[in-house]
Amino acid sequence: MALKVVSMEELKLQLLLEPAQTGESVAEVCRRRGISRASFYRYRQRFLEEGTDGLAARSRRPSSSPCRIEPARELEIVNLRRDHPRWGARRIRAELARAGVSPPAVSTIHQALKRNHLVAAQPPRPRKARKRFERDRANDLWQIDATQTRLADGQPAWVLDIVDDHARFLVAALACPSPTGEAAWACLMRAGADHGLPRQLLSDNHVSFTGRLFGHQVAFERNLAGIGVQLINAAPSHPQTIGKLERLHRTLKEWLRDQPQARNLAELQTLLDRFQTHYNHERPHQGIQDQTPAERYRQQAPPNQPPIPASHQQPTYPPRSILRRVMSNGAFCYRRRHIHVGNRFAGATVRIVEIGDLIHAYYGDQLIRSLIPDPTHLYQPSERPRRTRTRKP
Repeated sequence: MALKVVSMEELKLQLLLEPAQTGESVAEVCRRRGISRASFYRYRQRFLEEGTDGLAARSRRPSSSPCRIEPARELEIVNLRRDHPRWGARRIRAELARAGVSPPAVSTIHQALKRNHLVAAQPPRPRKARKRFERDRANDLWQIDATQTRLADGQPAWVLDIVDDHARFLVAALACPSPTGEAAWACLMRAGADHGLPRQLLSDNHVSFTGRLFGHQVAFERNLAGIGVQLINAAPSHPQTIGKLERLHRTLKEWLRDQPQARNLAELQTLLDRFQTHYNHERPHQGIQDQTPAERYRQQAPPNQPPIPASHQQPTYPPRSILRRVMSNGAFCYRRRHIHVGNRFAGATVRIVEIGDLIHAYYGDQLIRSLIPDPTHLYQPSERPRRTRTRKP
């Protein structure tokens, strides 16, 4: 006997008529048929309103998809990912925002990448800490560490680098054959010549930085004490303390893999200089609200700050510091030179830190002037932007 084809509409109609035909309750029929009572009453309501047409299968697609993006925007996201395979959804969103485009949510971008098979499934990650620990201002704390890389011939080389804790600004990156105390000091001097000195420096317990685990003081510690920078150390076997630098090392090594491999330390230093520019000025950082480190590091105090009255309590300085009092004209005298720091510091006591030819002037822990004195002039004026005069037509 030939089988009779029954449509879904007919099956649903039989279901609706079955309680009246068999005398069973709706609950008993639904239990035997394996459907919910909510579905039964939904079918019955549609049948009463639309007849058998109301029992036809309907699309489950939502009436609106607010998270769905336009095809042109999705194509732009896909092209960014293909041009930069290391960029994730957060980085793509940051780049779109910096380009002046109103970006979709990170989750929406991630779904677009998944639809186009551009991301692999990831295992669940442990829950991250909600609070980020960072200093409130730049140059209050720097972190120093070293990481190993390889030259083109397979020989090991080291990178000593220093990052600002507040801005994630890479203040120095130095290529060296090994992470010695002399190399660490050279890296700090390079950073100090460009950006002044920090109030504190954080390191791990490597012997090039500290000898506290061995009961003595190394040269790097003594040199820091001599210039008034406080050294603090992470707990043993706890690299999370300098986690900002550990994360930077991952970014550095990924970037180096995309470059021609350096054949010697000089070429590696050239690559590091390029990376420093890229990291500080071009790459938005998720930990600082997608700003670049340079944007956050260079945020200045508001203009027209009030003067500092001499009657106020003067800041305290480390022992054996070189101190000078600022005169009423905003300058102090050091090595037979009058160095101007601004009238707002008149009457204040500043600390002088001299490294080679470079002179740093600090008010408290704030760097207020850094200069190489001009030997041909006794007076060293502040560097002020030149005013451009507009000629009247």
